[in-house]
Amino acid sequence: MEQIELRIVDDPSNARVYKGPGHFAATRAQAALRKVEEAFPQLRFEVVSDHQLASLKATALVDAPIGSSDFIAVLSEALEATGTRVAPVARC
Repeated sequence: MEQIELRIVDDPSNARVYKGPGHFAATRAQAALRKVEEAFPQLRFEVVSDHQLASLKATALVDAPIGSSDFIAVLSEALEATGTRVAPVARC
C-alpha cells in the first residue's frame, strides 16, 4: 500500500481562473481533488486546510495500482482548471 500526500496552494501564474473575494485556494483545491477522485475511484483523499484557506493538505492511501503518467495527467489538468498547484516539498 502506498500513500499519496499533496499540499495544494494557489497558482498565481494562472490568471484564467477567477480568484476574487470568497474564492480561496483550499476550496478550489478540493474541486481539483474531486476531479482526480472521479478519474480514479479507488482514491479517497482526506483533506485538511489551513485556517486561512490558503492551502490544502490531502492524503490518500493507494491499495490498487495507478499508472503514474495517467495520475499526473489527470492531476495536472485538475490543478490547471482550478488555478492551483502542488506546493514544493519543504526542506528542513
